[in-house]
Amino acid sequence: MLPQPLRQALESMYSEVDAEVRALGVACWARGDCCDFERCEHKLYASSIEIAYVAEAHGAEFPRDSVLCPFWLDGKCTERARRPLGCRTYFCDRRFKDALEAIYEKHYRRLRRTALEQGFEWAYEPFVAALRKGSAVSDGGVKA
Repeated sequence: MLPQPLRQALESMYSEVDAEVRALGVACWARGDCCDFERCEHKLYASSIEIAYVAEAHGAEFPRDSVLCPFWLDGKCTERARRPLGCRTYFCDRRFKDALEAIYEKHYRRLRRTALEQGFEWAYEPFVAALRKGSAVSDGGVKA
């Protein structure tokens, strides 16, 4: 479980990211193309905080027999509320690539700084693989 102050900081940051993305005018086409990471040759990374945040809402283990995101069903994301920073700033419309990357970098640094200030074990790894192995939630992520 994430400590409450860390959860609140993450949720606040996500709200700011979403507002910055909306202000750009980029929109999700809801086709599911971006999320087919294998086809797009894209590897989504996430921090240990984000992995713990997603995993705490889903008590069950994730299937280990697939490289696809467990929330990508029928070509659509089923976990929009807790999706990590990389999902929030990755869109099919490549015209916004540089601006979205700048938003990502700014908030990635903020997220890392917040984790370290809160004493949360920092890791940055492939999102789907981390969910499947349960790395971020096995010890609660808090430094001893």
